Amino acid sequence: MTTLYAFILPLTILFCGLSIDMGRLELVKTQMQSAADAAALSAVQEAQRGTGQWQAVAQTVATANGFQNGVNNVTVTSFSQPTYGEYANHYDALQTTISQSVKTLFMGSLNGGYRTVSASGVALMTPCMYLTGSGQLQTYTLDIYTGDIDGNTCPTYINSEFTVESSANMNVEAISVAGSSGSSADVGETYPSPLYGVPTMADPLAYVTAPTFSSCNHTSYSLSNGSATLSSGTYCKGLNLTNSTVTLNPGLYIITGGATWSGSTVSGSGVTLFFTSGGGGTDSKFIIQSSSTVTISAPNSSSNNSIPGVLVFTDRTWTKTSNQDVALMSSSITGDGIWYAPKTGIYVQNCTFAASHYLGIDANNVYTSGTNIQLSNNYTYLTGGNPFHTAGSLVQ
Repeated sequence: MTTLYAFILPLTILFCGLSIDMGRLELVKTQMQSAADAAALSAVQEAQRGTGQWQAVAQTVATANGFQNGVNNVTVTSFSQPTYGEYANHYDALQTTISQSVKTLFMGSLNGGYRTVSASGVALMTPCMYLTGSGQLQTYTLDIYTGDIDGNTCPTYINSEFTVESSANMNVEAISVAGSSGSSADVGETYPSPLYGVPTMADPLAYVTAPTFSSCNHTSYSLSNGSATLSSGTYCKGLNLTNSTVTLNPGLYIITGGATWSGSTVSGSGVTLFFTSGGGGTDSKFIIQSSSTVTISAPNSSSNNSIPGVLVFTDRTWTKTSNQDVALMSSSITGDGIWYAPKTGIYVQNCTFAASHYLGIDANNVYTSGTNIQLSNNYTYLTGGNPFHTAGSLVQ
């Protein structure tokens, strides 16, 4: 019996020791995965601010979670174009990988006393331009005829076919297409190269509650060769300006019957323009044209029923009247805000179209000619942060 105990006791101790080692390694793995996920998420959020410090932020967050690069056999790396999974090689996805050589207590006889543990987190950057069309309104969901679309921290998501003509350029953070490689044309003027067959993304503004039409505060409002300061409210059967100077007070403007601003100067901050039908006005175009100068910005927070971050919103129940019902022509349009046209398109021709901090587009389709669209995504000025709900999402 003594001989049997002498044989079993070491095996029992070894088995217990291996169990302790495995449990410790699993604990380190769990802690490491949480740190990698947090670092990847923080890196994406910093990258979208355009500071160029996203790798440093990833290191800082990993350190805060107990894994400092170069200390205790820890290595932390953060980079774009993940090395694995469905977002492999995507420029708009950032991967943080943490590894550590962990000293074991009882497994040393098997591997020299150390075991390498590693974990990776991948987070996806938010599109600045999100195009949901599938050809029902336009041949191409995105058609850049002449001009440029730029945004060096801004990914673009395209649900279907797109084209960049020979005299046009597209230079953004990433171009992701939920279609096959044969679904586009003339894409030699893009950077980086488009990635096809990406997972279909849900509308990042689907959660936003659309304003509700109730009654008219103004009917058939029109101003020609004049000046005025307008207050928020419901404008039925149009809000039309010709050769006029208008200031928009902060708040929500519900507009039925469309609006045409021609040769006018319009300014305002804290503004949301919501286009819908009701009060005798149907779904109709929003047109800015004839050398108008429009400098309006979306609200930074909820006030007067406005929608934070959203500048223009066409109703999700929109019945199209043409291929693009938001038409910006031969004018200057500047100001922070998201242009949200989920059931119609945006047509931009010979315009200045930019913002100081953030310019986003969420539409069925976009056509641009003779225009440089400067996408940007510094949402630090919004109290609630980035309105797009795919912001900094962990994807694997």
